[in-house]
Amino acid sequence: MALDFKAYVAAFQAGDDDGLCERFFTEDAVMATAERTILGRAALREFLRWAHTDVREVPRPQIILQDENHLTAEIDMDFVATGDRPDFPFGPMKKGDVITVKFFATYTLRGDRVAYLKTCRWPVGVGTTPAPDYSHLAG
Repeated sequence: MALDFKAYVAAFQAGDDDGLCERFFTEDAVMATAERTILGRAALREFLRWAHTDVREVPRPQIILQDENHLTAEIDMDFVATGDRPDFPFGPMKKGDVITVKFFATYTLRGDRVAYLKTCRWPVGVGTTPAPDYSHLAG
């Protein structure tokens, strides 16, 4: 069974990091970025909790290529501040702010779960499509 990327994106957009990690990542999953390597589902869950404190992360996939063992995606990722986040990695955010970052991600799959996720990104706002209205998320 292959990863259902539409279901993965929907779970990500729902903002339930625990459910996302449990359903879509293997126990020994690895996430690698230029800044860090995260080892294991539990560590990934903790990273997402930190990253999503006062911020909703909403992926908008632009291009998706998938075979049995890999998925590669270009994603415009919207970060919506649900509270003030002056220490946010992509720049200080106040409640209601939206920052969009273009990500490129390669997922190595084990069945219908992600075993290895490698991401890279462009600078904030470079090459992205306009974000929709997220005022309903910011409250």
